Amino acid sequence: MNWRDRVGRFGRDERGNMAILFSTAATFLMMFCAFAIDEASLYLERRQAQSAADLAAITAARDPGRAFAMARAVLLDAGVIKPSDTAETLANPASPTRLIVQTGAYRPDPGLRPGARFVTGSGGVNAVRVHFAKKGAVFFGQMWSDGPSMTVESLASATPQVSFSVGSRLLSLQEGLGNLVLNRLLGANVSLSAVSYDGILNARVALFRFLDELAQELNVTAGSYDQLLTQTANHGVLAKALAESLTGAERTAALALAAALGGNGRVPLHKLFDLGDLGRLEVGSQGGNLINMAKLSAMELLTASAALSDGTHQVALNLGANVPGLTSLAVKLAVGEPPQNATWFGIGPSGTLVRTAQVRLKLTATLLGGPVLLGAGVKVPLYLEIAAADASVISATCPAGNNSNGSAVIGVRPAVARLILGEVSDASLGNFAAPPQLFQAKLIDLLLLRVRGSAMAEIASPNVVPLSFSPADVSAGTLKSGKTTQMVTGLTRSLTQNLQLQIDVLGLGLAPVSLIDASVRALISPLAPVLDVTIDKLLDALGLKLGEADVRVYSVTCSVPVLVG
Repeated sequence: MNWRDRVGRFGRDERGNMAILFSTAATFLMMFCAFAIDEASLYLERRQAQSAADLAAITAARDPGRAFAMARAVLLDAGVIKPSDTAETLANPASPTRLIVQTGAYRPDPGLRPGARFVTGSGGVNAVRVHFAKKGAVFFGQMWSDGPSMTVESLASATPQVSFSVGSRLLSLQEGLGNLVLNRLLGANVSLSAVSYDGILNARVALFRFLDELAQELNVTAGSYDQLLTQTANHGVLAKALAESLTGAERTAALALAAALGGNGRVPLHKLFDLGDLGRLEVGSQGGNLINMAKLSAMELLTASAALSDGTHQVALNLGANVPGLTSLAVKLAVGEPPQNATWFGIGPSGTLVRTAQVRLKLTATLLGGPVLLGAGVKVPLYLEIAAADASVISATCPAGNNSNGSAVIGVRPAVARLILGEVSDASLGNFAAPPQLFQAKLIDLLLLRVRGSAMAEIASPNVVPLSFSPADVSAGTLKSGKTTQMVTGLTRSLTQNLQLQIDVLGLGLAPVSLIDASVRALISPLAPVLDVTIDKLLDALGLKLGEADVRVYSVTCSVPVLVG
């Protein structure tokens, strides 16, 4: 048999075909399985790396100041890096295993594309981005190539919640003009002993515990805190809720205060508090784990409630004066609500706003005139109008390290004030829905001598004043004031210096107009320091100050970090 026959016979022989086919298919099958195993392994490794990066970002967002160290620790615990991967190695661009941790500000603004919502290196750090890269491990593919590089990224944000108030100036309930004004606003005669007064002055109450006690006093047993704030409460109920939130001598003092206040005044609670997102929490939960988040001053709360109850107030005071020649000083004070959607105390992120009440003052001083003025009394009517001062959160950072509070920057806009020498009616004084009608002041109004005057001093609209509160400032309850750059002390003195007089002499034998002018000015000038002090004392009782706005930050905490990208 020649070789051609042998080849032909071999070609026609079907014995062993399955073995040949199986061995050929097995080769490709093993290659496919090797590829599948490597691919599945890489997929699982990537999933593990992504989960570790997510956890690292969430953990680091709790303390952005130590973000890199915290992220590395999480990756090490997850087993995606080795102890030999030091911070220097991970930061080396030539290293196959890289860790990049960036801190910055995240804004959940739907108007921004997702990539533009996180800005690195900006103020108000509230987010951390973790970028992690490493070589993937392969089992079969390493015979012809290294493992591919895999990269994962995660972004987590924790929103700082700032609790703060505006106009939180402490005053005395024991004596002085502040005591008189506060008693009139509260509709009671609060006379506390020195021990009780000190107890109220020093009392600090946890906000959510107070609100839960207030709910009990108002028989509210279900619903959210926001629903609770739709209620009204009188001053006695507020003081009783304060008492139930305190212990010892402070509780005894608050109970005495509650008994003295009784059922006077009706305070719309939504004008006192803005709880932001925390308002959705259930009454009785004490704010979850936020019970100690904000420690309010009992005295500040009392002052704010006095100013805000029933919408508007008018307080009439007849004050004695120790200035020679001043026969009387009558004061009428009108307090209106803050503008809509504004409260005295607020909790929330950047942009949260709080405002003081609006205040109008009518002061009428009567002086004795000398012989030049025919012995006539000189009446000096003044009108002071103070718009609401406001404060808002510009930025805030989460607590870092061992600090229980973060930091915050509050933008303060002190109130615009106008002091006018002029007449205003009582009805117009108390109507905050319309500008008051002002008339030229009649300083002297006799048959033979008439002297009219006009003047105005104004604190123009100031710019926003940024106030920075460090964690230590927040923990200490530090009070800071935003002040206008204009000179505001001696506002009444500025008014008298700008005084324009109109003198009508209707009889013979009277002194020359120039002498009458000089006599009127000489009478009024010593009055300026007295009126400046009086105005300051009246505004102190309301937690206000001309050209200033007081701000206190009670806490800066952060919500649980969440993944945002």
